Amino acid sequence: MAITKILAKSMRLDRLIAYVCNPAKTSERVFVSCIGCERETAAKTWMETKRRYGKTDGVQAYHLIQSFKPDELTPELAHEIGNRFAEEYLDGYEVIVGTHTDRHHIHNHIIFNSVSDRDGTKYHSSRQTYFNEIRTLSDRLCRECGVSTVDEPQRKALTYIEWRMQKCGVKTQRELFDRDAEECLSLAMDVGSFYARMEDRGYTVRHGSKYPTFLPYGGERSYRVKQKQQSMTEDDLAAYIDRAMRDPTFEVIMPRQQRVHFPRGKITGIRALILAWTYILGLVNDGVKTQYYVSPEELKRFTQLKAQAKYLTDNGIETAAQLWDRIDAIDGRIAALTKERTILNVKKKRQKPLYDALQMTAMYAYRDTEAFPLTVEEQEKIKEAHEILQNHSIDILNTERNTLYAELAEVNRDIRALKNERRLCERILAESSQIEEQLKPYLTAEREIRKDYLDYER
Repeated sequence: MAITKILAKSMRLDRLIAYVCNPAKTSERVFVSCIGCERETAAKTWMETKRRYGKTDGVQAYHLIQSFKPDELTPELAHEIGNRFAEEYLDGYEVIVGTHTDRHHIHNHIIFNSVSDRDGTKYHSSRQTYFNEIRTLSDRLCRECGVSTVDEPQRKALTYIEWRMQKCGVKTQRELFDRDAEECLSLAMDVGSFYARMEDRGYTVRHGSKYPTFLPYGGERSYRVKQKQQSMTEDDLAAYIDRAMRDPTFEVIMPRQQRVHFPRGKITGIRALILAWTYILGLVNDGVKTQYYVSPEELKRFTQLKAQAKYLTDNGIETAAQLWDRIDAIDGRIAALTKERTILNVKKKRQKPLYDALQMTAMYAYRDTEAFPLTVEEQEKIKEAHEILQNHSIDILNTERNTLYAELAEVNRDIRALKNERRLCERILAESSQIEEQLKPYLTAEREIRKDYLDYER
């Protein structure tokens, strides 16, 4: 029974190659084959290929694992299947095939350069390439060699409402989380990489209790990873991943196209609109095809809309009335700070003769008068400055001046920040009606689903 799994690797190539070609795992490298490169210089050769085509960033290599049922075939046959797979599917890429015999189940490690040596094409892994190409070719080669394959599980029949929800592409946040967790667990090498993969999908990981929880981006409710309706602790997650790494029948779950989720529950008003539209733009930016067209101009506003959504979430603002209240509060704060700045400027104006005298004495304090003699005008200015300062402490005046200028700078900084915040609020109000229009097709589809569901329940 052949199981296939493909992983994108950004690690050092020499370490990956060393693992695949480990003598202790490959019967002293008897079961190691190289296509388009030499084992000793493979890492250097692969990097030269990347540099030649100017594609040195991103994924460095792909690691395909092909596991077989224990006691079903010999290492020689497994290695032959791996080589045939590499020759047919990875034509033009630099490949190393290592058959590991150190476990009860024999398995192939097929690693290849992410950039083609022939034409510089960069390989991209997806759900389609996995099922339509990798899995199909692997199963065919196994059947030709008399090795069993994994049959597709029978799908459960869908009710009408389930079919309608699936057709319109609407899923709950819980369903999205469960699918994300399942995929990340199947791809993870340890608990740390599982957390990292979940963070890459927008979740905030919380470790404050016995059970780690995950908060979706822009969400208010955290979720636990569950298996058979039981919440999993960190030890449960580690044991699950370890079992998945050891079990040859454990199949990787390739990332799927995410489904549109509309904020429900307590999220309403402007905040719900912006969160929903930001979510849709995020999917389109990630290459996911949605049911309706999104203009390129709107996609460019994705980062700006994320900032708006974060602002509304951080400040608990949901309705236009709350946003207007926020603007009024900002205006009051700006007025108070403007008054404070006026007082400080008046104080600065009153002290100007003293501060000018300080500046004059400081400018000429360390001047070499023998090399650069003072002019009559300069001598008079210095004399006048000393007369102004003769009844004042220089140290106290310097301290007062520094404090005054620091207070002015802080007030100006706060006023600028408040004005930027006010402009952000005005932009949210102005664009909310436009976003509502853009969301109408999605919201209409959701209302139809809800109506069908109520009819179905009745």
